[in-house]
Amino acid sequence: MKNKYFKVGVLMTILAVPTFIILFLHSFGENKFEIPVMNPSSPDCQSNVLDSVHRIPPFKFISQDGKEVTEKDFEGKVYIVDFFFTRCPDICPTMTSELVRVQEAFKDFPDVRILSHSVDPLYDSVAILKEYAQKFKANTQIWTFVTGDKGAIYNMARCGYFISARENTSPISVDFVHSDKVVLIDKEKRIRGYYSGTNRKEIDRLITEVQILLQEYK
Repeated sequence: MKNKYFKVGVLMTILAVPTFIILFLHSFGENKFEIPVMNPSSPDCQSNVLDSVHRIPPFKFISQDGKEVTEKDFEGKVYIVDFFFTRCPDICPTMTSELVRVQEAFKDFPDVRILSHSVDPLYDSVAILKEYAQKFKANTQIWTFVTGDKGAIYNMARCGYFISARENTSPISVDFVHSDKVVLIDKEKRIRGYYSGTNRKEIDRLITEVQILLQEYK
C-alpha cells in the first residue's frame, strides 16, 4: 500500500513540475526592474527643473583633444560622470580603473558615454589629460576627459550632479576634496543613480543598472 502511495506521489510531482516551470517563466517575463529617477535639490543652487525633476544644466568644457564639449555632445546618450584630478595619489587611480571596466562593458553600445571632470583644471591641461587618458587606455570615442574654468567645474559638481568638489586650502599639500561617487545620467538628463567609484561591487551594480536603463529606450 505504501509503495502504491509513493508511486502516486512521484507521478503527481512529475506532472506538477511543468506547471511550476510555466508559472515561474510567466512571472519572470512580467517582472520589470526600474531604476529610480532622483530629484536632488539645494537652496544654494539655481534650479534647473523640467516636469518637476532636476535636469543636468548646460555646460561648456574642453576635452583632452582640445575640443569644446557641451551638453549637446551627450544628447540622446546615457552617460556616467565622475570628478578626479591627475595628480590624485589615492582614490582617483582606483576610480579610473573601475571606469575602464565600464568602458569595456559598453564598448559596443553607441548610446553609452563616460565623462570625467578634472577638479584641478589649472594643472590638468589638455596635454596632461590626453596623457592620463592614454595611460589608462581610455577609448576617447566613448570616454571624454574635460578641463575648463574651475568655478564652472565645481558648480557643476555641486549643483549639477550634487556631489562634493572643492580645493583643499591646506598650505602643505596640493590636494582637492572631491567625491568618490560616480553618477548615472539618462537620456533626459536626469540623475538615475550614485555609486562608489572605489567599490568594485558598486561598479558591478552600475554596469547592471546601465543595462536595465537601456531597456527603457527599446
